Amino acid sequence: MTQRFPLLQGQNGVLFAINSTTALAFAFILPVMSLFLISELGMPPVYLGVYSTLSSLMTILVSQKMTEAIDHGYSSKKLFIFALGGIIASAVGFSFATEFWHALILGCTTMPIASSSIPLILTIIRNYADASGQNSAKLNSQMRSSVSLLWIFGPPLAFLSVDKLGFSANYYLAIGFALTVIAIVTLFMRDVEKVESAKKIESNSKLPKAVWLLAGITLLANIGNSTYINAMPLLITEEMGLARSYPGWLFGLTAAVEIPVMLLAVSWAEKWGKANVIRVGFVSAAIFYIGMFNAESFSHLLILQVLNGIFFGIFVGLGVTILQDYAPHCIGKASACYTNAMLVGTMIGTSSMGIVSQYFGFKATLLSSLTAITIAIVAISLFIYQTESSKPAALECD
Repeated sequence: MTQRFPLLQGQNGVLFAINSTTALAFAFILPVMSLFLISELGMPPVYLGVYSTLSSLMTILVSQKMTEAIDHGYSSKKLFIFALGGIIASAVGFSFATEFWHALILGCTTMPIASSSIPLILTIIRNYADASGQNSAKLNSQMRSSVSLLWIFGPPLAFLSVDKLGFSANYYLAIGFALTVIAIVTLFMRDVEKVESAKKIESNSKLPKAVWLLAGITLLANIGNSTYINAMPLLITEEMGLARSYPGWLFGLTAAVEIPVMLLAVSWAEKWGKANVIRVGFVSAAIFYIGMFNAESFSHLLILQVLNGIFFGIFVGLGVTILQDYAPHCIGKASACYTNAMLVGTMIGTSSMGIVSQYFGFKATLLSSLTAITIAIVAISLFIYQTESSKPAALECD
């Protein structure tokens, strides 16, 4: 059994359970946030941008400090438990929120701590892969597949719960899952020690130029993705007049496609290079946004999710690994750089979605997504031309 299913054994299995259950806690908060702010709290779409911008800026500051702490020898286990406490505090707060400013305070205080759990677990997984001599790209993809596996069921259940029981039920479920993760971490997770000493980390504190270029590309791609994610539930329910449970089925189908794609992406990357495979994913996204803009029925929307699954499976399966590859001596900073690029992309995407939908409708936001991913295709092509021939392992954090 151990040989047949190594991912589910020992610390691999512990990290798999932690990663997937943490994702499930977020699945009952994040996908329904735009619906919560607009439908439940009665805010105009432009307020999404206010919430996303301020929350993302605070998350960047908090996550950067917490992941740097791991690089400098602080206990990753204790930091991660602290971040999980942020999920619980946020869910409790949202369950009582009745005004926009309630949600905004939570978005600027407890949610940044909660969101820091994402770069923290990415750093823990990469450090564990290095310490145990495992293929980091393969382990990252396998761990991320656990997120997609749970998101096949998570968002559909989240939207169904909102439709039948209201938003508070979602937040109570998120609290339950976060408490489960805390128990697993406390009882079974070992602290992962860095291979490098703290002095070496301090003397190599700057990230290489390639990491910043890749972070910019990640930001562009996530502008397109986050614009779509925030607009889609409202497009389905407000403009198409479909049930609140329907967006969850689209999220779930996308997640189902992501799993085999992200597992296969590792072998594709070994043949053609990570950046080349990521570019293919971006092209798939561009075709997807064009298709979504022209779709006229829910069955069309379902079919198109295959293209979105190909894009996102490649994007998240290889995205963090390629940044970490170019910064092997400061994995925490590279992981935070990746998640911060995703956050800024979410901030810009959500803000632009709110403005565009306010004046042109939710369907028009798909053109914003298409514009962002097209620029990302050009940028990754330039990156491949200029830097892909260099070896990531040779790049120091200096």
